[in-house]
This record gives sequence, structure tokens and C-alpha cells, in this order.
Amino acid sequence: MKHVAIALLGCGTVGKGVVDLLSRNGQLIEEQLETHISIKRILIRDLPKYEQMDLPDTIALTTDFNDIINDDEIEIVVEVMGSADFAKECIEQCFKRGKSVVSANKDLIADYGIPLLKLSQENNVDFQFEASVAGGIPVIRPMYSSLNSNRIERIIGIMNGTTNYILTNMTERGLSYETALKEAQEKGYAEADPTNDVSGYDAARKIAILATLGFHSAVTFRDVSVEGIEKITHEDIEHASEMGYAVKLLAIAQQNDDGISLNVHPAFIPRSHPLANVGGAYNAVYVRGNCVGDVMFYGQGAGAFPTASAVVSDVMNVILHFNLTVTGKRKYVWHDTKLTDPRSIRAPYYLRMIVDNAPGVLSSISGIFAENRISIRSLIQKDETKEIAEIVILIDASADGLVRDSLKKVTSLSCVRRVANAIRVIEI
Repeated sequence: MKHVAIALLGCGTVGKGVVDLLSRNGQLIEEQLETHISIKRILIRDLPKYEQMDLPDTIALTTDFNDIINDDEIEIVVEVMGSADFAKECIEQCFKRGKSVVSANKDLIADYGIPLLKLSQENNVDFQFEASVAGGIPVIRPMYSSLNSNRIERIIGIMNGTTNYILTNMTERGLSYETALKEAQEKGYAEADPTNDVSGYDAARKIAILATLGFHSAVTFRDVSVEGIEKITHEDIEHASEMGYAVKLLAIAQQNDDGISLNVHPAFIPRSHPLANVGGAYNAVYVRGNCVGDVMFYGQGAGAFPTASAVVSDVMNVILHFNLTVTGKRKYVWHDTKLTDPRSIRAPYYLRMIVDNAPGVLSSISGIFAENRISIRSLIQKDETKEIAEIVILIDASADGLVRDSLKKVTSLSCVRRVANAIRVIEI
């Protein structure tokens, strides 16, 4: 039987998951590949900390990357560190020394994916990163393999488990945003500093990666327009439910004749749509191809074993390429990228405002929208006291820039105390 030695860069949650998965399913993997996989070395930062971890005695721990890069027996390096810049340096050295790389690092791929893919091809090695998006959900490889006969028109997904957990519990249990976030932190779904998740940056990196592959375009995280869920309140959740919608943080990439748009933002989505029923910390990615139509990928988007499953699958794919002598032969096609102006993207909007409870308020607000040729689909006055009232407005599909400009004028009205929220409505 053939033998392939690999090394891990990092041994946190995902790295330990890779070790345990190979131990648990090693025989099954060997039967499929006729190849034995062994972890020879693991690069870590704190040697005493990891010496207490339950790792096989056959694995050598090191704090020196040179121990890995100079070991000619190591053919595949698995990068699960999370740091983008240091990881990039390590991966570049691996390629130049003829070592293929598997990465789970979304920050790295979102910023440097195309240059690294090109470098891997120049050195006739593989670079695979299934685990960089949606954990154990197989979506990266289908994007450039199973769906590659299609022109991908749209990718829309729930790609962050933390925000989906928060919004699900606000919806199903009536929790406030602050309470749901605190619970997510206590259960380990959210970090002590949750900014990367709740502000939409994590999802933005993932949609940039999928758009790069699906649209054959050189886009990065910096091309994504991002809004988070921090302004979502229990009132917004209730109003959405009354109107037949669920509130989700969506990552959306669209491609048409005008160019490519990349957005992450909270949205009302019809309860009848499959994405509306993705609950808890689960992820889902909904893809539309011009021939295949709509397909959806659903599952656990994070966690030790789900993510390790994607990592080891990539390792197996690299070994398959070894055995077929096609390593580094996968070709990618990149087109010139034309990004559409985010302000030109059209969508219906849900608007919630706190206003004076006085005659003429509704006509003043309606007048501003009429001036900008924005049609009001419905206007409902909700809770009110003698002095103030809450109104909820649904407007027809309008350009984002026009909506924002109109809301600035609405806010300047003396009778409007504040525009509490403006959320896009996705009508799929």
C-alpha cells in the first residue's frame, strides 16, 4: 500500500478534528485510495500546551516551520491556523518546495486566493480549500466541478452560524438581540468580540470566495458591500412574521449583463423559501445556474468534525491526483471583473419609523417617496401613544441609492423622530 505523509499548520479545533477523523475513519479512507495517510508533524506555537493534548505518539510537534518545509517526506501540508499573512507566507514556501496545500482559512482565500492558485499551478502542485466556506457543506468543489457546465447567475446563502443562531432565537423564542447574542457567546457560537460575525464580515469573505469560483472573476472581500444584524430588533422580527417573512443575514452574489454585485445584509425572505427555514447555527447556500436551475447545499457550517470532514476530503482529492499523476493540472478561468454600483441594486424595502402622532405626518413621508418615484406597497400605523406612533412601510423595488437619499430627506422632517430600520426584501 502507498503511503503519504502530511503535516498540519495549527492544531486548534479544526486541526484536532482532522487528527481524530483520520483515526476514526482511516481504514475507510485507505480502502478508497489504496493509500495510507499519516500525520508526521504539527506546527504549533505553545509546545507545553499541546503536549498535554491527546495526540498519537507518532506525531512530532514543532514550533519551527522549517522542520516541515525541509522534510521531503511531507507531501501535503494542511493549513488550519487562521492567520492570513503568516499562513500565506507558509503556503507560498510549500508550493515552491513542491508540496500541495489544503487550507480551511477563509480570510486567506478571500484576500489571496487567486494569486495562490496561480502560484500552485506554476509549481505543479494542488491547492484546495473546501473547508474555507460553510464548514462541512460541500460547496467549493461543486462550484468549479459539478456546476461548471453552467453560467452561475446567483449565489445566495446563510453563511454564518452565529448570526443565524441569534436571528432564529429572536424569531422562535422572542429574545432580544442582546439576549440572543449573550446566549450564543455562552454556548460557544459567538466569540467574546462578535464583530466579525454580527457585522457581516465573516459572511462577506465567504461570498467573495464563492463568487470568485462561480463567476470566474477576480473578486475579493473588499468588493463586498456589508451590513450586519446589530440594528435588528424584536419589533422587526415580529413585523416580518406578520407579513409572511423571516429575517436572515444573507450573502448575495449576482451576475448579469451589467456586471457582478456582492452584498451581505439582513433581509426579509418569504417563509415559503427553503432558506427561511434554515434554523439555529446551520448554514445553507442556494445557487442558480442558467441550465441546472436552483440547487441548495445545507448542513453544519462549522465545528470540529464537519470542518475536518471537508479538510480530509481535500487531502483525499490531492492524493487521488497524485495517484492519477494529474497534480497541479486543474485549470481555472478568470474573466475581467466589472462590479455594479451597490447604489443601483434594486429591491423592495421594509421601513420602520418612529414619528409624531399628528395630522399630516403620513402625507409628508409619502410625498418624499412620490417625488423620488418610489411606490408604496403598504403603510401600516402600529403602536401609538398620544405623542408618538410607529409606522411600517413596504415599498416596491427601488434602487438602493434612491432609497437611502429618500430616507435622509424623511429623517430631516420635524415630524419624524427616527428611521428605526430599513431592510431589503428578497423576492426569489
